[in-house]
Amino acid sequence: MKREAFIAARHERWQRFESLLEALRSGRKDAQALEALPELPRLYRHVCQDLALARRRMYGRELVERLNLMALRGREQLYRAQSSYLAQVRQFFGADFPRLVREEWRLFWICSALFLLPLVGVALLAHSRPDLLYAVVDAESIEQFEAMYDPAGKLAEKRGAAANVRMFAFYIRNNVGIDFRIFASGLAFGIGSILALIYNGVHFGAVAGHFLAIGYEEELFVFVAGHSSWELVAMVISAVAGMRLGSLLVAPLARSRSRALVEDAPRCLRLLLGAAAMTTLAALIEGFWSAQPLPASIKYAVGALMWLLMIVYLWLGGRRRAA
Repeated sequence: MKREAFIAARHERWQRFESLLEALRSGRKDAQALEALPELPRLYRHVCQDLALARRRMYGRELVERLNLMALRGREQLYRAQSSYLAQVRQFFGADFPRLVREEWRLFWICSALFLLPLVGVALLAHSRPDLLYAVVDAESIEQFEAMYDPAGKLAEKRGAAANVRMFAFYIRNNVGIDFRIFASGLAFGIGSILALIYNGVHFGAVAGHFLAIGYEEELFVFVAGHSSWELVAMVISAVAGMRLGSLLVAPLARSRSRALVEDAPRCLRLLLGAAAMTTLAALIEGFWSAQPLPASIKYAVGALMWLLMIVYLWLGGRRRAA
């Protein structure tokens, strides 16, 4: 291809790339610049390819220098955008998310009560009536639970690295899935999230009470000590997001329901995103730490530390920035 044909075939694309770079450099935030922003990586790759072709085909120093300058400017803007995204992620998890949780404190404590009261009540009842577990969990699952938490069972053995990775992946898929289901069920006017919290409280309470009755409580509590804080609170926050979403359908506050959902749904989704991140952290701890055969005192100390860190994070995160 001749030099003139090469330039003519790519001139429009180069102009678009240069106009986008100029908009980003000047800080312009008009609709056209924002709409074109996702094109930046693709256009940058094309310019780099054109630069390589111009050099190899010796299309002249002037064209090579122009393309090289475009590529350098594109690289600068591209990595600046990536840095901005990382800053936004740090801002969200370091400040915005804990502030969102604190702003929903009423729903948070309501959801906590909906989960904890059934858990404690059923645990006490199941301790005196171990057969109660069979009304909540099928017999096959009970056998698996008892085999897992048997003092001489699998938890007493050291798990390999490959098994840790498999369990980490399983916990993410299972536990984050629970968070999403609790949230999505809130679309049923918030009732689904309420029922999901009560069900999980009954389920966990029945298991805990059963294991207390058969003498497996130490293995159970030692295993869950490290990750329970992040996992259980994340489940409650997912229900908060779901109930808030459901409340918009019940009481949209002088707005149409569709408008209320459009305006407030991003807030609910941000709560869910933060809860999913907490559950992922819990899965990391559960996969690589909880099953390690270490003294119970160490496991309980780490568990207490995790609860303290989680409380401090949600209570103090973002306060200085807000002030």
